[in-house]
Amino acid sequence: MKALRLAVLCGALSLAGAAQAAEKPLTVVMVDVDGGAATLFVTPEGKSLLVDTGWPAGMGVPRPAPGATAPPQPTSAERIVAAAAKLGVRKIDYLLITHYHVDHIGGLQGVMARMPVGTFLDHGVNREETPPDTPPAMAANLPASFYPGYLKAIAGHPHRVVKPGDKVQIGSLALTFVAADATLIPAPPHARPGPGPECVLGSGVPQVDENPRSAGFVASYGKARILDLADLTLDQEKQLVCPANRLGRVDVLLVSHHGTALSTGPALLAATAPRVALMANGSRKGGDKEVFENLAAARSKPAVWQLHGATRSPETNRPADYIANPLPTPDGFYAVTALVSPNGAVRVTNARNGFSETYPGR
Repeated sequence: MKALRLAVLCGALSLAGAAQAAEKPLTVVMVDVDGGAATLFVTPEGKSLLVDTGWPAGMGVPRPAPGATAPPQPTSAERIVAAAAKLGVRKIDYLLITHYHVDHIGGLQGVMARMPVGTFLDHGVNREETPPDTPPAMAANLPASFYPGYLKAIAGHPHRVVKPGDKVQIGSLALTFVAADATLIPAPPHARPGPGPECVLGSGVPQVDENPRSAGFVASYGKARILDLADLTLDQEKQLVCPANRLGRVDVLLVSHHGTALSTGPALLAATAPRVALMANGSRKGGDKEVFENLAAARSKPAVWQLHGATRSPETNRPADYIANPLPTPDGFYAVTALVSPNGAVRVTNARNGFSETYPGR
C-alpha cells in the first residue's frame, strides 16, 4: 500500500510538472550567422530543435573595409553552441537541415564537434547537380559537394527523411511538415479558400535548385503557431495557400529566404496573417525592399524584427531597436529571441540592447 501511494504521488508530481512546463514559454532564438540560417527552439522541458547550421568556418563573416584587417570572429557553429549554452542546452535533440545550400548546412560538422546531436531530419537526397563547367573552388561549396560529407557525418545517428504531412513531437513542441523535396502537404477537406486578389498576382520564376526542395513546417506550441518555410520560393508559397489555404493563420513567421524577394509574397502573408515576422538577413544579403513592402502592406501588420541592418534597401530598415546588428555598427553577433506562450502571446527581445515588445495572443 505504501509503495502504491508513493507511485501515485510520483505520478501526480510528474503530471503537475508537465502541466507547469506547459504554461511556460517556448524559446526561439534566431542566431546571427551573417546571412546564413540557424534557429534554435528550446521547450520548457529543455528539449531542443536546431534548424540549419549556418556557414562553414571562414565563410559568411563580414568583409572588412578596404585596406582594413578583420579581427578574428566566431564561426557559425561557435555562435550556435554559445546560444545553446546560454539556455542550458547541452545536446541538440533534433537537428533539421532544411536543404543543402552552404549557408544552411555549412556549420553542421562544427556543431557536431562541439555538442552531441540526437536525431537528424532532412528532405532526402540532394537533387541539385553541379554544372560541368563550374570552377572547382565554386563547386566545392555547392550541394553536390556537401551532401556526401553530410551523409558521412550523420552515419550511425538516428535519421529521418521527412515528407509533407509528417509530424515530429519534441517535448511540448509539435512540428507538422508542409513542404519537403518539392512536394507540398495536401489541402485538408475543411481548408478555407485562400486570399482573393493576392492569388491572382504573379508568383515569380520557378526555381530548379535546392531552394524549392526545402523542408518547411508549422510548429505548434499550445495555441501558438510558428511558420518556417526555409528558402521555399514564391511558387511553392502560392501553391500552399491558393486556391485553398493549407497553412492557416500563424503567430510568428520566420521570414523565408533571408528576406530576399524570391519569397514572402502577398498571398502567403494574406493567408497566414502573422503578427510577428523575424528576418534572418545579413547586412548584404536579403532584406530586400519588396519583402519589407509586402510585410508593411499585409493586413495583419506584423511587427518586423531584423538580424542585420540591410544595405540593399537601407530606406526600408526598421528602427534600430528592432535590428539586432544595425548599420554602421560593427557586427556584434547579437541574436533576436522570441518567447512564445501557449496562448499565442509573443515577447521579442533584441539581445544587443535588451529592447523588448510583447504581442498579445489573438
